[in-house]
Amino acid sequence: MKKVEGGVTIKVPPKATPVTVTINGKAVEITGVDTNATPSSVNATEATVTSPSGVTVLDLAKSGFLNFESNPSATSIGMYVDTSGIKYTNPIQGLSNLAGLTDINMYFGTEAARYTNARAIELGDNIIKPYNDALATVVSTGTVLNTNSSSLTWLAIPTKSSVTGLYDKVYLVKVPYTDFVSAKDPNTYNFLDGLEQRYGVEGLGTREKELFNKLNDLGKGEQHIFTQAVDEMKGHQYANIQQRTNATGNALDKEFRYLRHEWRNPTKQNNKIKAFGLRDEYNTDTAGIIDYKSNAYGVAYVHEDEKVRMGNSSGWYAGAVTNRFRFKDLGKSKEDQTMVKLGVFKTMSPKGDHNGALQWTIGGDVFAGINNMKRKFWVVDDTFEAKSTYHTYGAALKNELGYDIRMSERTHLRPYGALKMEYGRFNDVKEDSGQMRLEVKGNDYFSVKPEAGLEFKYVQPLAVRTNLTVGLTAAYENELGKLQNGNQARVRYTTAGWYNLEKEKEDRRGNGKFDLNIGIDNTRFGVTVNAGYDTKGNNVRGGIGFRAIY
Repeated sequence: MKKVEGGVTIKVPPKATPVTVTINGKAVEITGVDTNATPSSVNATEATVTSPSGVTVLDLAKSGFLNFESNPSATSIGMYVDTSGIKYTNPIQGLSNLAGLTDINMYFGTEAARYTNARAIELGDNIIKPYNDALATVVSTGTVLNTNSSSLTWLAIPTKSSVTGLYDKVYLVKVPYTDFVSAKDPNTYNFLDGLEQRYGVEGLGTREKELFNKLNDLGKGEQHIFTQAVDEMKGHQYANIQQRTNATGNALDKEFRYLRHEWRNPTKQNNKIKAFGLRDEYNTDTAGIIDYKSNAYGVAYVHEDEKVRMGNSSGWYAGAVTNRFRFKDLGKSKEDQTMVKLGVFKTMSPKGDHNGALQWTIGGDVFAGINNMKRKFWVVDDTFEAKSTYHTYGAALKNELGYDIRMSERTHLRPYGALKMEYGRFNDVKEDSGQMRLEVKGNDYFSVKPEAGLEFKYVQPLAVRTNLTVGLTAAYENELGKLQNGNQARVRYTTAGWYNLEKEKEDRRGNGKFDLNIGIDNTRFGVTVNAGYDTKGNNVRGGIGFRAIY
């Protein structure tokens, strides 16, 4: 081990090797000093000085060394008072031995606040007396007694005896949380107003009381931890409900589209069903919007009736999906969203296109869903939670125009353009259980998303009626509507005002997406594997599915 301070270097090698000291590059001899003091003796009488030149024994009395004052004399000291009464701390004894002591800073802890929900506490005599006894010998000689609270959110106010100058009473008073926010930040003010109103509502021993105990114990220099705790409790998980709802619906739309376009129809009337699983990820640079990973699984069904003329068909589709979101916040919040969707479609081809290469598909659907949120938030050094259940619903219209170019017997190239318009809404969110419960105003969204892309497909026969299909899609889409309206929340069971949650600043940015699909089917059964990448958020997607036709 080596320590360097200015021109001084101290090297402490393994135990068998001597320690070396250099000053400005020159080796310096080390001299040892010891005394004959023992735990039972009051003072040492001799000092032994050992240097490379020899050993010198000093008689401290004859040399006058016993007349010097101790260096530890101090002008001020600090003493912590644990107000629990369980004597976690004891008063410093022997204060009269500190020469030159002029100030004693007493720091009163908030342990007593664990026993009550009161905002003003008078400390009892049994808590104060041990400290008064220790202070009596120095306060009477003129030492100033300064009283402080150790807590960021509490004040300590004393009354003192006019005769002794010692404590008569000490009061702990809670500072309103709203005192910690600027008037220029009404959103944080409204949340802190709700936090203040919740103080003392839940009884001793409850998790919400424990949350407030954590805040009470924060020290003067820990305002950054208080700020973090406030931000954690605000409910940022609800900021982009609309985006998650839209993403869950898109997972079903992708499977419907795959069943219609990527799997051949062996008859004029076809029923296709697919069980699927998907993995997705959402990343953003917007502060207040939490990144997440999601895993979805569900089933999609398509019924399609082909017309006599090629390229013309109609049908309906239905599906259900459960999407499990896992947020990348400190508490690792979770949300499960289950959605069902039902829709119809019609595909048309121009009369002059006898091969049905140019196709226009129009469709519409409705959806409904239920969301179960388990919001988890980190306060100081512990995780707290609140739960809610809310519902979503909406409808969408879709248009797609594509042209199938058959490049060879096995390869196809299909450029396409699409426009999807969707309206969705969620009802009021009300957290019914947990700590620091919130409510969120119901809100809606209107998505207008054009898309243009190019699909490449290669079909390789493997056996009788069995094909291997490889598809690659590159597309660009852009949100023109208002997918992410600003949501508002407030602390439930209070009269506090609403505060705004952050809006996603990247929802109007275009997205390039790439998908690879590999499937094997024999006109009755099949399996598919897919992977994808989105340039928006650098998200990687993947999934697997099993399908059947009858």
